[in-house]
Amino acid sequence: MFSSIRGLAIATLLVTFAANHGSAQEPFPGLDAYIAKARADWKIPGLAVAIVRNDSVLWAKGYGVQNVDGNTPVDDKTLFEIGSSSKSFTATIVAMLVTDGKVRWDDRLTTYLPDLRLQDPVANAELTFRDALSHRTGLSRHDLSWMAAGNTRADILRRVRFVEPSFAFRTRWQYQNMMFLAAGEAAAKAAGSTWEDLVQQRIFNALGMTSSIPIVRDTSRVTNFATPHGATGDTVWAKDHMQMDNMAPAGSIVSSVRDMAQYLRFQLGDGTFGGKRLVSAAALRETHLPQMLMGGGGGGGGGESDTVTRFSTYGLGWFVQDYRGHLVWQHGGNTDGMTTAMGLLPSQKLGVVVLSNMHGAALPALLMNYIFDRQLKAPIKDLSAEALTRVANQRRRADSAAKAQMAQKSTGAPPLPLTAYAGEYADSIYGDATVTHSDGRLTMKRGGWSAPLEYWNANNFRWGRLPSATMSHLFVKFDAAPDGRVTTVSYGLGADSAHFGRKPTRPAGATRTGQ
Repeated sequence: MFSSIRGLAIATLLVTFAANHGSAQEPFPGLDAYIAKARADWKIPGLAVAIVRNDSVLWAKGYGVQNVDGNTPVDDKTLFEIGSSSKSFTATIVAMLVTDGKVRWDDRLTTYLPDLRLQDPVANAELTFRDALSHRTGLSRHDLSWMAAGNTRADILRRVRFVEPSFAFRTRWQYQNMMFLAAGEAAAKAAGSTWEDLVQQRIFNALGMTSSIPIVRDTSRVTNFATPHGATGDTVWAKDHMQMDNMAPAGSIVSSVRDMAQYLRFQLGDGTFGGKRLVSAAALRETHLPQMLMGGGGGGGGGESDTVTRFSTYGLGWFVQDYRGHLVWQHGGNTDGMTTAMGLLPSQKLGVVVLSNMHGAALPALLMNYIFDRQLKAPIKDLSAEALTRVANQRRRADSAAKAQMAQKSTGAPPLPLTAYAGEYADSIYGDATVTHSDGRLTMKRGGWSAPLEYWNANNFRWGRLPSATMSHLFVKFDAAPDGRVTTVSYGLGADSAHFGRKPTRPAGATRTGQ
């Protein structure tokens, strides 16, 4: 359902709704008002913030509304999808199993997942928990192979063998969700459990995270749950929750800032909580240590960025970098409709988490850095306003690019009859796709996404509108043989692409083998 929210009216509406404080006094003067104004400026329906310091929860508060089409306020117990911030939970589970002596960081994953195969023979033989949890397998993301695909964890892990490496094993950091799935499933096998039960019992129950849920399979049974949103220009619209069961260890956790504050306290400690040891100090520390170099921060140019971040590495489920000369452990998260920022300044015993119900929002990370600046007594800058100016410039460039793209749209007819494109297609990584023809229109369905194909030019069509805040449309290309027979359909995201080959058509009345 779509709702238009524009200008001062939405700013007034969203400022009206705020939840209860977790503490009576804001930790930094003016912080409360700054967050409220920034959220309204960015047109984010709702967000929540928690700050911990010296093993105490200083601040936990909600702002705005759970759904742009309603008026239910966000509070400190409102649940949000935390996305890839879940990766630190998976790494912590492995650390707990290392403490128990059930696994080692450098155990091969095939010890626990004997059917797992990678295309690179070296990676296939040597892939370990450490490799999978530090994004150094050489595999690119291929996120569209599992997003809204209707496949299972077992399906995804079986198809990993068809993913061609884009870099040599252990030579380059490259973000990869499927490898976190493999690590989480291997940990579960080693423990004789499931990933979700391990997270519930070993982390949520132990830390008193009473509202948090490892995987939401039925949103109708969850209360105080923020709704995901996307934005098209100045129009903000609500959407369905993203189904993450098939990629759970990489990003399915749902939590509140009240609960996440307990997790931050635990991560800042020595592996104990409430007087009970949950993980050895050494194993927990290993997750926070650099495992793979990502690249420089400011680049040594002597500018402002050099004073903020000079190095960037990845640990085990954590980005490990510096911020204004101080060590930071942090990991953000994005789902299709929500954005999270979570970070810790261990030298300050400070942790911050910001949860929001807007896709791809820059504000959570900006607020985290603003709070870091206040803690470090850095010169106060309006990071939100500065970023809004940059985003406005980026939007103007994007609008120009969209106009240029529209200019490429043909006013003529496709080179082949529409019926020639209809059929069933399959890809070894991405599964099945079906193109149907009805009433002079083409529709393509793959997994949970079904949308019209709009003719663009040559043998190219625009697929949309897709039910996603991540992307509204994808361009689809058909390839045809010299005789005019369509053989493949392909589309891509970033450097990754799917090439669906046309399935053979069985003669009418034919039966499958064995029938």
